[in-house]
Amino acid sequence: MKKRKKRKTEESGDPVWLTTFADAMSLMLTFFVMIFAATSLNKGKVEQALGSLRGALGVMEKTKPAIVSPPQIVRESEAIAGKIRYAVTSRGLSREVRVEVVKGGVRVSLSSPILFDLGKANLKRDIFPLLDEIATLLREIPNEIVIEGHTDNLPIHTERFPSNWELSSARAISVARYFIDKGIAPLRIGVVGYADSRPLFPNDTPEHRAKNRRVEIFIKEKGAF
Repeated sequence: MKKRKKRKTEESGDPVWLTTFADAMSLMLTFFVMIFAATSLNKGKVEQALGSLRGALGVMEKTKPAIVSPPQIVRESEAIAGKIRYAVTSRGLSREVRVEVVKGGVRVSLSSPILFDLGKANLKRDIFPLLDEIATLLREIPNEIVIEGHTDNLPIHTERFPSNWELSSARAISVARYFIDKGIAPLRIGVVGYADSRPLFPNDTPEHRAKNRRVEIFIKEKGAF
């Protein structure tokens, strides 16, 4: 019986404890990689940590994983945002107009006071030069555009605007019509009126209400739905 066990061990080539040890090291590797990945989104650092762990545990890779460069679509959104920011800054409107690269595209938020008089939906002439520059940029790209109207929570009840829903929609339509008149295809433009349902700030002060009154131009990434 003893001779059989000895022969079996010699034929396998590896001690039995080595298999258990290898399994334990694999589990430790997985555990530490998951912790590190959860605390960092930097792919380069993750790959560096993986290499260190594999080397310490005696696990070698035949090929080095490639680090993926930022998607082309992100660079395009940054370029669009940069051009609009330049137009805004050059006209001294940085406080009234905010330009951000967000998930799905670029969002341009224009404070309502620079666009409309209180309770009205007719564009002020002073905003035409900036809208012209934005329209010129939008004509050069194929991206879809959504124009959103927002108000504060002060009620309105006029013959033309029975509520803030009609006012916010009319303001978004005014910006959309302006872009269409400047040569942007209507099929690229969508219009939404949100009334006071999506405030940026609590409607507790005149300053906050003024910031909630706005029109946002959302330039979608190519292929985004």
